[in-house]
Amino acid sequence: MRWVNSGGVLLSLTVAALAGAGCTPMGSAENRNASQAALDFEGSLTKPVHACALLAPGTLAELEQSFGRCDKALPDQHLPVGTQVADVDVYGKDAIVRLDKDVVFLARFDDGWRVTAAGCTPRLDRPFTCTIKGP
Repeated sequence: MRWVNSGGVLLSLTVAALAGAGCTPMGSAENRNASQAALDFEGSLTKPVHACALLAPGTLAELEQSFGRCDKALPDQHLPVGTQVADVDVYGKDAIVRLDKDVVFLARFDDGWRVTAAGCTPRLDRPFTCTIKGP
């Protein structure tokens, strides 16, 4: 199991179950779409209104509940800005995009990929620590 941990809240990504849901090959359209969504989010961090629109509903709600209006709160999170994709894994409707300076978790919604966690730091045999995350 892989865990995302931020502020005492654990978000479980059960890799074995997700892999059974349909892992897509590296060059697939879903991998490219998830990668582009992560890059779009990172690239829009200087335009918080746009970046906030790329957050999953639960992540947006969590950020605003904890820190206030997203477009004001997001810059205060000091998220790292990744510009190159190092690796991407898509498991059904969930994805992990590892960038050169960040790890971003995403979920696929009817209107495309949305960021569920960002500013994530992997830790050996421990949960990811994420600056922003959903419930």
